Amino acid sequence: MKNFIKQLLTEPDNKTFCPVRLIAFIGVGQYFTITVANYVQHAAFDAQNFAIGLGALLGGVGVALGLKKDTPQ
Repeated sequence: MKNFIKQLLTEPDNKTFCPVRLIAFIGVGQYFTITVANYVQHAAFDAQNFAIGLGALLGGVGVALGLKKDTPQ
């Protein structure tokens, strides 16, 4: 599991951590944590705004990864 997460968060050389991927990983984790917290506390939850925000986050990460140059191998 540790190796899998390392491969998700690093450049193609599997040594250099990619800040864009790290921010995306933390952002998605935060979205799911907020969802669970709202459910446990029986708070009002707007699923449409959640989906729009998550989609914007994932779309922005996709664009950033597409435009970013990878480190040389």
